Amino acid sequence: MRKTQLPERPALPLTPIFRETELACLALVETEIEVALSFLRLAEAETNGGNDEHAKELLAKAVAIRNVVLQYIENMREEFETEKRELWIDARRLFENIRAVERRRRSDLETLAS
Repeated sequence: MRKTQLPERPALPLTPIFRETELACLALVETEIEVALSFLRLAEAETNGGNDEHAKELLAKAVAIRNVVLQYIENMREEFETEKRELWIDARRLFENIRAVERRRRSDLETLAS
């Protein structure tokens, strides 16, 4: 699948309203990360409860959110470099958690199959 990037935006001065809008979008993305982490906790619970299909669906939702977060980060304006770095850290943490949950899910499946 090919990534779609937005065309380069000319540097516009940040008006107070534009800055507020950008900060609101940033808060929304941070909330999305927390939602993805919640999906991962639910996926672990579903795995422990033996419902692997639902666990896979929840993992897929977490991955989809992570992809949206990465797209948002790629298109952030230069004026938000500090926030961008913080989001990269959060996105990395989300990725690591996704991998850990997936490993545990697979390990549990292998244990059940033995």
